[in-house]
Amino acid sequence: MKKSVGEIAELVGGVVVGDPDVCITGLNGIEQAQPGELTFLNNPRYAHHLETTGASAILAPPDLDVLGKTLIHVKNPYAAFVSVLHSWAEPLKVTLPEGIHATAVIGSGVTLGEHVAIGPHVFVGADSRIGGGVTLHHGVSIGPGCTIGDDSVLYPNVVVRERVSIGARCVLHAGAVIGSDGFGFAPFSGSWFKIQQIGTVVIGDDVEIGSNSAVDRATFGRTVVGRGTKIDNLVQVGHNVQIGEHCVVSGMSGIAGSTVIGDHVTIAAQVGIADHLEIGEGVTLGARSGVAQSVKPGKVMSGYPLMEHQDDLRVLAALRRLPDMPRRIRDLERRIQALEENLHGTAEDDKR
Repeated sequence: MKKSVGEIAELVGGVVVGDPDVCITGLNGIEQAQPGELTFLNNPRYAHHLETTGASAILAPPDLDVLGKTLIHVKNPYAAFVSVLHSWAEPLKVTLPEGIHATAVIGSGVTLGEHVAIGPHVFVGADSRIGGGVTLHHGVSIGPGCTIGDDSVLYPNVVVRERVSIGARCVLHAGAVIGSDGFGFAPFSGSWFKIQQIGTVVIGDDVEIGSNSAVDRATFGRTVVGRGTKIDNLVQVGHNVQIGEHCVVSGMSGIAGSTVIGDHVTIAAQVGIADHLEIGEGVTLGARSGVAQSVKPGKVMSGYPLMEHQDDLRVLAALRRLPDMPRRIRDLERRIQALEENLHGTAEDDKR
């Protein structure tokens, strides 16, 4: 597709500095961009690339001016770039023809909405309801009694266990498992007795769950992922966890059973959250945090043990100085000893 710089500026509400007739045929990052491509500058850290980028036009903040470059001034260059991406670029989305593949297995009592696309070797269990416009890619397994909301997309080898509910417009990436047994065992006579997991999982509308992530069913009741929440690859959500709306959970994080997470919480990569905690609305947890206590709303926390993020940064700064501390301590001890000897004399002096 092609658009002029002027057309893109109109789309994002920007002001052109330079030639509005320049033709844009693609999008790219500022370091990789070539002639004919649009890029953006959002972080001053990358400003040195402005002189060397091959981009034909740059989305930039209003106070930036670069001689010889065509700019589109906008308040938020990154948001503008994303807007262009959504409205123009072709998404990387594998599509299936509408209908049911000959190798798919559809159980008794299944309700299928209009315009569904069900790929090779898909299994849909008895009495499940598949909404209109749903796409089930090859190898997807839907257990009995499940609900998949309108326009949701399940990529290859997704497993949705029995009696699980998935909302509308959800995206489940390859290998995600929703509704497997929670990790419930009790010690009994020298071994482990399995506690039956008889609850379910409820996924809200507009949720996205990354590849090879797992959301476990509740022991009883529901495990919940709220509307609009986005979960990265390789994330573990334990049984009876309640995740609020519009949260973000980054890769390799784990949330232990029965923890309650409020709305608009950001969980960075490799965060571990213990069981039966409450994480308040609007909390941010930094990467590799170890969360062993509840967190009040709005807090920005990181580290292990968990602390205010600014305190954690100071601890890290102090740790970098530790290798030098033994030498400094020895130097101080020698100086103190010399001062004491000057003031009081040495032990040999006392003997005399």
